[in-house]
Amino acid sequence: MDFDLTAYLARLELPTPGSGREGLFRLHRAHMTHVPFENTEPLLGRVPSLAPDDLFDKMVTRRRGGYCFEHNGLYAGALRALGYEITPLLGRVRNGAPEGGARTHQAHLVDIDGETWLTDVGFGGHSPLVPLALRFDVEHDAPNGRYRFRADAASGETVIERLAGADWVSLWGFDDYPVRPVDIEAANVVTACWDKAPFPANLMASFHGPGGRVTLFNRAFSRGLPPDLDTRMIADADDLASVLREEFTLDLTADEVAAIWRKVEGAPVSR
Repeated sequence: MDFDLTAYLARLELPTPGSGREGLFRLHRAHMTHVPFENTEPLLGRVPSLAPDDLFDKMVTRRRGGYCFEHNGLYAGALRALGYEITPLLGRVRNGAPEGGARTHQAHLVDIDGETWLTDVGFGGHSPLVPLALRFDVEHDAPNGRYRFRADAASGETVIERLAGADWVSLWGFDDYPVRPVDIEAANVVTACWDKAPFPANLMASFHGPGGRVTLFNRAFSRGLPPDLDTRMIADADDLASVLREEFTLDLTADEVAAIWRKVEGAPVSR
């Protein structure tokens, strides 16, 4: 189908994003503050469809969220509809580790007036709320923290890091190897089904909502940004349903909530 830009922008409450650098910044931030990150599909044993019609139906029409391949797949359709030149990436999540695992994260580079920007609306961790210019000689200030790029000679990757207190913490890394649609399809299946990936076994959600950033890892619900987090434990299935609906804008069926609760009731509450 042709990308319905009007409906997508209505979902983001962004009637006129504009163009160029400013338009990219508005679109990136609006997406991250209106569409939550959530992995309920792989948690419930389903491989999320990346077909454009299905992504649009799920996240725009039905106002659900998704994980990186879904978010950045939908976002890519909007970027192309707005005339941006984009390059897909596959990355390795680090989250503080010295090296990443499999290539299970997707994002995009966008070229504007001779400068390249990293734009990623689908990372469940502490990703910037705005695109970052791909420069290694500066620290980048975003509304939700300070970021930098570091060249990792050992892996050949560019690593994005966030300042947490006095420490720079790695988020994920990427290389310049070309990515084709089939690579993204394969990575999506691996991420959703592989027993060494976190998504089939753990409930993970995050959202930059009106009250600030909130996250959910199994029963651990947190508000704030590291190193300052306020965390409490979800008590029962009714509490879970309320948190998913009120904090993450996810109105799931009673059967879905019950199935999710059975998965997380005795699961670990830290990674």
